[in-house]
Amino acid sequence: MLNIQETAQTVMLVFVIAALGYLVGAVKIRDVSLGSSAIFLVALVFGHFGVTLSPALQTTGLVLFIASVGLSAGSTFVENLRRHGLSYLLLCLFTAGFGSLLCAAVIRLAGVETPVAMGLMCGAYTTSPGFASAKDAFAGNGSAVAMVAAGYGVMYPVGTLGKVLFVQLLPKLLHADMDRERELIRVPEPAAAQTGEGKQLFRIDAMGFFPLAVAIGLGVLVGGVTVPLPLIGGFSLGNAGGPLLVGLLLGHFGHIGPIDMRIDKRIVDPVKELGLILFFTAAGAEGGRQLVEILMEYGFSLLLYGFLMLMIPMLLSVAVARLWFRLPLLNSLASMTGSMTCSASLASLIQTAGTNDVVSTYAATYPIALVNMVLVMQLLAKL
Repeated sequence: MLNIQETAQTVMLVFVIAALGYLVGAVKIRDVSLGSSAIFLVALVFGHFGVTLSPALQTTGLVLFIASVGLSAGSTFVENLRRHGLSYLLLCLFTAGFGSLLCAAVIRLAGVETPVAMGLMCGAYTTSPGFASAKDAFAGNGSAVAMVAAGYGVMYPVGTLGKVLFVQLLPKLLHADMDRERELIRVPEPAAAQTGEGKQLFRIDAMGFFPLAVAIGLGVLVGGVTVPLPLIGGFSLGNAGGPLLVGLLLGHFGHIGPIDMRIDKRIVDPVKELGLILFFTAAGAEGGRQLVEILMEYGFSLLLYGFLMLMIPMLLSVAVARLWFRLPLLNSLASMTGSMTCSASLASLIQTAGTNDVVSTYAATYPIALVNMVLVMQLLAKL
């Protein structure tokens, strides 16, 4: 009889799911594929059949991915924010505002209970802080909290996969010239970011794992700081926003005193991919656990309402970015992804774009989106 220790079994499951995910992700239909995001889909199936993975794996994967892209994109972050910051702010507000109007319409016109509709919106926007805020809004009402979780559980996998496919499909549907789009989004590195010129910096390790460790360790601490805000109680960047912010700052300045804090670009892609393996397997297994049961209990009509909350804001957000603010296509997709706080679709967008330059746009919108979602959930709970 095969005897595998629990820890070894967990490791085995992670990489079995990853291997199957890569096989599924390699399948192309009209030049569109899920890529590494297919790991999430395979993990949903494993989760449905009872596989559970430690939440620590999900968090570890997320911070590895987020911190590494932050470090690599930090040199252009400030310049990108200076050029398009107001546009990103307005797009964030628009995306959150229109989504909340759709959610209110589902509550008022379709008769869906408020907690369920709020959960659907949180899942469509893949917003963990918004989900937490929605549950807090009904604290003390166990039934309402369970309904929020049900709506979130139904839409989170759909919201993730929907945005992953959207950022791949739209450039193809628009017949975008990706070489030209990469040129449009590229921001020249400002002189202040070109570290090392005229300075003798000390490098702790050759590949740059030291700054990665600092970005993650310090970032998690920063993400855990709660800032009190009127009306909504408190706000924190969380385990995604904290490492992203610290990584961007380290990448922008490039050093702390005489210590070189740059990451070797050769390790960015492998670290990102390892992070995605851990994140997708654990998140997918968690999402698949109750998916079928929730759908059977609440019906497939919820998927339709959630799908509308996903697709309409995505389409309108990109349309406004392109037609009103005249942003390049990749900036528009990155700002939409940041406005809907979806790390999985950021990974897909990086692959589609063929450049990490999209990260600075995502990073400029992400913190604003976190505050938006927390505030929107508190307001919707009053309906």
